[in-house]
Amino acid sequence: MQQPVAKQFIELKGLPLMWWTLRRFREALGDQLDVTLVLNAGLFVEFHELEERHGASGVTRIVAGGEERWHSVANGLNVLPEQGVVAVHDAVRPFASVATILRCFEMAEKRGSAVPVVPQKDSVRQVHGAASHALNRETLRAVQTPQCFDLAQLKAAYAIGFRAEFTDDASVYEFAGHAIQLVDGDLENIKITTPEDLLIAQALIEGF
Repeated sequence: MQQPVAKQFIELKGLPLMWWTLRRFREALGDQLDVTLVLNAGLFVEFHELEERHGASGVTRIVAGGEERWHSVANGLNVLPEQGVVAVHDAVRPFASVATILRCFEMAEKRGSAVPVVPQKDSVRQVHGAASHALNRETLRAVQTPQCFDLAQLKAAYAIGFRAEFTDDASVYEFAGHAIQLVDGDLENIKITTPEDLLIAQALIEGF
């Protein structure tokens, strides 16, 4: 990211990036929002300093992250109750719309899971060795977060253990034998991972 701070703490319009993410979830869920922040243990002090400077973030509790995404989510799940619906969301996706958040929770309540997706805009090719072949982008979707699940089912899926091929929570849930329900995401729900993404975020934040 070419920044001296963790990307979730980069300031946009006077607030750390993660604060904007949490504000959007508060707007969607109100007083029902209960946030478990999974964070690298080395960033705990910096997080508390940011809360002193910018005010409460809206986080209910903090849990230390793990070696891989899977381990971090597992650590977060360990402190949650056995029943309910949980959303797993990237802290650096501050632009998920209220409609998308609510759509995910509502589908997960009905069907056990909800994963927001958007159409693939670019042409794509699958590489195999030195060769490649085109894929039909009409059959492909780009996956976003929040990914929402029945809490008991997701905990049971994580109890199966880590596998290197797991790329997100949907892949863990699917491996456990559950169907993934897709819902419409939104194109502004970008993940801030590169300096170019940060430029886009700076433009989008003006619309908050």
